[in-house]
Amino acid sequence: MSEDYKLLCKELENLRGNTEYFVFGYSELNEPLYAFVLGNKDSKKSILVQGTIHAREYINSFVLIEIIKHLKTLSLPHKVVIVPLLNPDGVRICLEGCEFIKNESYKDLVKNILKTFPQKMYKANARGVDLNTNFDANWGRGKSNIKLAPAGENFIGFKPNSESEVLALINLTKTLAPKITLSYHSKGNVIYYGYAGQLENTLKDQTKFLNIIKKSTGYTGIYTMDSAGGYKDYCLLKLGILGYTIETGADYLTHPIGLESLEEIFKSNKNLILDILKEL
Repeated sequence: MSEDYKLLCKELENLRGNTEYFVFGYSELNEPLYAFVLGNKDSKKSILVQGTIHAREYINSFVLIEIIKHLKTLSLPHKVVIVPLLNPDGVRICLEGCEFIKNESYKDLVKNILKTFPQKMYKANARGVDLNTNFDANWGRGKSNIKLAPAGENFIGFKPNSESEVLALINLTKTLAPKITLSYHSKGNVIYYGYAGQLENTLKDQTKFLNIIKKSTGYTGIYTMDSAGGYKDYCLLKLGILGYTIETGADYLTHPIGLESLEEIFKSNKNLILDILKEL
């Protein structure tokens, strides 16, 4: 097991020892997906935050873990649910390749992908599906979603909402019914917002919260263009939930972004959730 993955597992284990959490689903390789619960559990208002839907962007799992540690020390007016690691299988593939996979069919599939795709650039899950193109939100129409078979990135799957990680996140979102969702990706220090055809109710406070996110992080807002199948897109188009995608890390950094960038990214995002909660 790679050192970064060992550290990530250790950090998540430590959190489970002192923070309320629950398992809301399992990955394709049957790894548990953890959601951590903070703030006022009785509030009818909530925020759902998820990270590392793309394997090579696992720096955001460490960022969200640090944010959880920070928020635990504060009195929060509403409920916050944070999913630090949505794609554990993909992260391990990115860091270690395919030898750890016990299921031979999954192992052979990933091995075949890695013959032509750089391991460290891997974004997909263990079935070679790019999870953030698999949601039923104009599925298959994204400008970059061009792969027609399992791949390290950009394969949308054979049907929408087909992946276990995607279904688990959809079910969690529907059950929680948060006011806002935040999706942590990398890189560029930008905030993607809005979506063509988004439900009308999501327009009401979109600019207000975009400005809050911009002020809190110092990142730049960009209206979503040529995107499809993403979690934020699904929230805006199908669930009527306001959503934002936050791309952490300067654009000059290379994937996967190393832990040496953790402190700077955390500093930029440290107070974001609290700033949103104050206006919720």
